[in-house]
Amino acid sequence: MNDQERSVIRAFQHSQPLLKRFPNRRKASKPGARNTAMPRDLNSEKSKAEITESPNRMPDSPVDLGADSSAQLGSSSGLKGFVVVPKSKQYKPNNLHPYTRPLTVSDIDAVVALENAAFSNPDERATREKIFYRLTKCNELCLGLFETIVPGQDNQPETFGSSRPVETSRSNGAISVLIGHVIAAKTTSPLVTDASMDFPQDWQADKPESSELGHQEAGRTIVLHSVAVLPEFQGRGIGRVLMMAYMQQMNGAGIADRLALIAHECMVSYYEKLAFANKGKSPCEFGGGGWFDMSFDLKTQHARATYG
Repeated sequence: MNDQERSVIRAFQHSQPLLKRFPNRRKASKPGARNTAMPRDLNSEKSKAEITESPNRMPDSPVDLGADSSAQLGSSSGLKGFVVVPKSKQYKPNNLHPYTRPLTVSDIDAVVALENAAFSNPDERATREKIFYRLTKCNELCLGLFETIVPGQDNQPETFGSSRPVETSRSNGAISVLIGHVIAAKTTSPLVTDASMDFPQDWQADKPESSELGHQEAGRTIVLHSVAVLPEFQGRGIGRVLMMAYMQQMNGAGIADRLALIAHECMVSYYEKLAFANKGKSPCEFGGGGWFDMSFDLKTQHARATYG
């Protein structure tokens, strides 16, 4: 046996495991042999896909829970985590769509109703006379937050009775209801003072005397006398929406250098989150005192022109 024959035998022995794994190759392994194996029919070997229902599929018809609204539908109807709750038992979501507009004297009844509902302490409420004065002298500094409500709904807010229709042509009679407001005026002081929270008694006279009380048109500080939200709308971020809208509006107006207000100690952190700075205890005696001065610097004219 020569060397060439030995190499052929070794090659054949080395190919034995591969031939066992792929039997169709055995016939073609011999020299001159022809592979007669038929091509594989891939279509016949495909397993038929099993069509299954989506676990999140909704039923073709509504599921009536009947009296047992807590029934688990996962095992009986093919649903997983879906429960159709009767309309009478549905929780009313916070699907509010509030909008803002400047307040006018015609809103005074709603503003007074909101003021009385929002402040439990009568000493901390603005009187009707003060509100009328501010809405007359500087209503451009007063902003209202409104919500459209259809008559006949449950839990009508305190300001509903003094609200007006959104549009007279609406078939459902929707009402524009005041749910929050900011009542403000200007002062020449950098912080809130008792004088800025008062108003001159003769302001409606033909020739009122000059006074340091109340609104000062030349002042560069806007004093927020009242920031209020109806109790039933509190805890939903409505107050933050109102304040952010007001701050943005005053930033763009360029009519003042800062906003100022007084707050109880429990509300200091709330206004700090809105970028107000705590200036310490306030000397104001309004409502019995115990206030903290808060201030927010508005953008300068250069900053507004440069950054918007």
